[in-house]
Parts: sequence; structure tokens; C-alpha cells
Amino acid sequence: MLCYCVSLLEHFVFTIFIVAVGHVWHKEGLDGILRILINLLKTLPGFEYIIQQVLSSEVKSFTKQMKGSEGEGRPVKVKLPEKGIPRDQLLTEMEKLKGEQKPKKGKLFAYIFTKDDETFRLQQKAYDLFTEKTGMNPEHDQLIRLFYEAFMHENALNPLMFPNLRRFENEIISMTSEMMHGDHDVVGSLTSGGTESILMAMKVYRDRARKLWPRIKHPQMVAPITIHPAHEKAAHYFGFEIIHVPVGNDFIPDVDDYERAITPNTIALLASAPQYCHGIVDPIEEISDIAIKKGLPLHVDSCFGGFMLPWVEKLGYPVPKYDFRLPGVTSISADVHKYGYSSKGASVILYRNSELRKYQIFAYSRWPGGLFGSPSMAGSRPGGLIASAWVALMSLGVSGYMEMAKKLMDTTNKLKDGINRIESLHILGKPHMTSFAIGSHDPDVDIMVVGDVMERGGWRVERQLSPESLHCTILPSHIAVVEELLQALKTAVMEVKSQKGQVRSGSSAMYGMVAKIPEKTIIDDFIVEFFNEVYKM
Repeated sequence: MLCYCVSLLEHFVFTIFIVAVGHVWHKEGLDGILRILINLLKTLPGFEYIIQQVLSSEVKSFTKQMKGSEGEGRPVKVKLPEKGIPRDQLLTEMEKLKGEQKPKKGKLFAYIFTKDDETFRLQQKAYDLFTEKTGMNPEHDQLIRLFYEAFMHENALNPLMFPNLRRFENEIISMTSEMMHGDHDVVGSLTSGGTESILMAMKVYRDRARKLWPRIKHPQMVAPITIHPAHEKAAHYFGFEIIHVPVGNDFIPDVDDYERAITPNTIALLASAPQYCHGIVDPIEEISDIAIKKGLPLHVDSCFGGFMLPWVEKLGYPVPKYDFRLPGVTSISADVHKYGYSSKGASVILYRNSELRKYQIFAYSRWPGGLFGSPSMAGSRPGGLIASAWVALMSLGVSGYMEMAKKLMDTTNKLKDGINRIESLHILGKPHMTSFAIGSHDPDVDIMVVGDVMERGGWRVERQLSPESLHCTILPSHIAVVEELLQALKTAVMEVKSQKGQVRSGSSAMYGMVAKIPEKTIIDDFIVEFFNEVYKM
């Protein structure tokens, strides 16, 4: 009887298989049958590895045929120069590279939709007028503008079309990797900003989990409450949840609490270097140990401090380890357009190896318009932003970044010392770089009202919650106004103290309202309505 049942089951399964194959043949023809066959073969031990080896061999063979793929003899791995390359040398290089890849008139059918005419020059002038000043010096700002304008209408969407943009990007990645103590295996991509870098890393870990742990239906990541909201944005977009770990009075999460937050659904760990709110680096060395113990990837968000912390450490300040020196760290994001002093719209996402980066890349081969691939969230990738990021690194070099880091750290220390001497005020925690938060320990001094008074005097200060504080990121423009800023703070504190019970106004009033409403989804709805109203035509 048992044999009969087994035989019957075998016939049933075979019949279902034949019906399924027939359905595929009817819908897709021979291509569908081959697809099923290949997918079945992939399940065999070692077969997928063979496919990867063949694909890798074909890709390497193809890339050798690409013009400029080796950067005209330059090494693929490039270090940030010890001293910045002279301006005239960089401009000569710019003209040479621009001339090499300028398409012959009328012979390009995609990517560049403009021509060199009066409209083109008007766009360049508009960029000159409205581009952000880096604060370094006028010569640096002009160099950034010239490189941006030279490549502003080129598009790095297709890496074959503009090999010099590809060279710029590869060298930016290489220089940033070296700053982060990455080895030869570290790879990366250039993105439009910190949020896109974070989105890419979060997508990588979500897709990796789908492949390695398909049993996980409700993926989670663990992070301190101070992690940047871009991670929450990624969770919202990509369908996972972030479990937040509270911070103590030192604004650092307890490592034991962090480990206890890990569940069977955890797919990645997150940390900041430093977190934006208070300028403090999370205990990443200990979190790295947890990541190794649990077999989980660890992303370090260094968008804010990636181009400052390496120099602060070299200056001799105590900076906790946070980069690829820690074996548990698998990815790092760092913004070139912050303390890298480039044009807005340039950030780097680094991965410990290329296997991780594969999860970031989108590919689609069934479009009638041709083969499509994209390495990042954005499709179009403006050449001007890539070129200006490259020249920022090359023109400053290690010595240029070190010089500015020293000036900014000196300025930061003067401000922190001066603020701590102001009655009623103090610095929150022990910041690790050029940013900090100001709190009040005096019940008669509402720090949010201090912010209101400062704004009436022309100082644009950021408000923060839990605890209420004023955020300061120290920039090159602040070097010359240390005493003026300290005096403005003293005057504001005296005014608030002399007029007890001052009503909060502007954004301070809004923050006060937020603090009193326990159901934060109501506040989320308010923010949505606010943006919807602000951008109304």
C-alpha cells in the first residue's frame, strides 16, 4: 500500500511538472524552458560559482577593450596627495581631459542635450551666482566652479561614454578608502549626497538578507536613537524596521543594551561617526565585536565626519576607532560636499568588498532600448559634481585638509571653552570633532528662547530635542567670528534671564509643541502638511 501511495505521489508531481513546463512553453517558448533549466542548475552545488567565474572572465575581457579603462596608465588605487596639486597643473589637466572626451559635433545621440551657446553660458553664470561657497578661500572656490562648469552637462550614467568621469569617480573612491584604512578589496560608489549613500547601504543589506536569510519576513536593523533620519527614510522606502537603542547622559548608547536589541530578525547593525546631534562617535569598536559575534554586517554613517575625523585623529585628538581598521565594519558613508569642501551633491559609499556592492547595482536586460544598468539610486549622475569633488581632493591634499582641520578644531575649542564659562550654559557630552550642542542647566534660561534671541540678531541656529539644545557645526566662516558669537550668546542669556517667562516664537514654539505631544505620528502628519504647503504653486 505504501509503495502504491509513493508511486501515485510521484505520478502526481510529474504531472504537475509537465503542466507547469507546458504553461511556460506556451507563455515564453524556448526561452522560458531554458530559464527554468538554468535556475535548476543553479541549485546544484558549485554551479553558481562556475557561472560567476565565467561572467567575471567575460567582464574583464570586455573592460580591457574600453577606451580609458586603465586611466591612461594611472594606477587604479590612488592616494590623496600629501600636498595639493598646483592650480595651474590641475587646470591644464582639466583642459586636456575635457578636450579628449568632447564628442565630435553632431555625432552623439544621447546623454548631452545642450550645446555651447548663450543659454549654456547663462547656466554657467547662474551656477556661479548661487553655488555655495566652501569657505576655504576664493581660489579654491573658483577652481571648484571651473571644474564643475567644464563637465556640467556630461552624464556618468553610462560608464563607457565618458571615461574621464569614470576615472574621477574611481580615484575619489580610492582616496576616500585610503583615508578610511581600506585595503585593496574595498570598493565604492559616488552618490548625490549622504542620504543616497545611506539608502544604497540599507538596500544592500536588505537584499543581502533576502538572499541569505529568506526566512526573515520582517527585517530589522539596530541603531542608537541618534542615528540620522536618512536611515529611517530607507526603512520607510525599503520595508524594514529600525530598533532604536537609547543613549545615556553622555549621549552614548550602552553596548549591552545595543546587543540586547538584536533579534532573530536583525539583518544589520548601524552606528555613527559621529552622530550629528552632539558630535559624538558611537562605541563602534564594541559594536564591531558584536557584529562579528552575531555574523551581521555593520554600516558606519560618517557622512558628517568622514572628511574631518581622519585629520582630527592625526592632530592628536582622541577619536574612537570607527573605520575599516575594525573587522566588523562592512560599509562607511562619507560626504565630500561637507568637510571635503566640494560642491553640494557629492558623497561616497564604501564597501569592504565587491560582493557587497553587487547588491547595490540595478540591472535590466529586457528593455527594447538596450541593456540598462545603474550603480546608484539616481539615474543621471552630473559630471560637474564628480569633477568638482575630484579637484577638491586633489587641490587640497593631506596638508590642506590638516591645516583647515587644525583651524576648525582650535575654533571649536575656543567656542566650547567660552560657552562653558557662560553662566547657565554647557556643552552636551564630550564631542569628538568640530560640532557640539549647547544646553541650559538654569531653569530661568530656556535654551530655545535663547535661540530665538540669537535669530533676531541674525544667527541661524538649529534647535534639537531630547534634551532641548542648540546645534553648532563649526565651519571655515566661523573662524573670524568666535568672540562675536560668544558675546551674542552672553547677551541672549542675559536677556532671557532678565525677562523670565518669555514666550517661544517661530521654530522654537513649534519644537515646544512637538515636545508636549506624546503621539509622534501626529507630528509626522504635521511635517507632511508643512512640506505640502511650502511647495504649493
